[in-house]
Amino acid sequence: MDETPVWFDMAGNMTVNNKGDKTVHIRTTGNDKNHFTGKQLPRGEVIPKGVICWFQDNGWMTSDLMKNYIDFLFRIRMSENLSKESAMIVYDSFRGHLEESVKIKFKQHNFHLAIISAGLTSVCQPLDVSINKPFKDNLRKEWHEWMSRGGSGVTAAGNLKRARISDVCGWVKRSWDAVSDQIIFNSFKKCSISNLLDGSEDDMVYEEIDKLIAEYEKENLEEFDDDVEIVSN
Repeated sequence: MDETPVWFDMAGNMTVNNKGDKTVHIRTTGNDKNHFTGKQLPRGEVIPKGVICWFQDNGWMTSDLMKNYIDFLFRIRMSENLSKESAMIVYDSFRGHLEESVKIKFKQHNFHLAIISAGLTSVCQPLDVSINKPFKDNLRKEWHEWMSRGGSGVTAAGNLKRARISDVCGWVKRSWDAVSDQIIFNSFKKCSISNLLDGSEDDMVYEEIDKLIAEYEKENLEEFDDDVEIVSN
């Protein structure tokens, strides 16, 4: 498991503009540095089905949230009659993961912990290695489509309103659902977490995951919405 930040604005790092222009303007709501924080969902908003939303004042994963997460995982395992089977959690050495109360709770629910040493998440963390990039690409696509539809309207002063939390939760849900099961499956093998112990999968998996990511990036470069028009002034 891992955490990754999500912002209210997610403009990409590419645009279409005249060659030689010294300034390129990108329209946003001005919330590209703002994460979700708070104590409760704003009135009138509904979280999409399939999304679990917990709040923390500073937007950080804490030991209390980790324990909520463990209880959530345990309920899933109970519903599938797996609660007595051993399971393994792989995560990094962030301090909120390593507090003794968190490790004790994992042990109580029959989870074994595999801690990734500092500096090695780019090699050993499946989300960092293969999954987060297509997920974030999907999120940016959701944001661009939301902006092209007018976003959440404008304030009395004429400024663009930021997206609602429920909107962004919808982006997260659709973006995650769009990440293929095969990329997730192979990313664990690329990190040598679920490989066969005889070594027969090691070389094959490196080639397969790189191929899948290359195909995904090619599809994204070639895909344009029918309503998009590129204009050169």
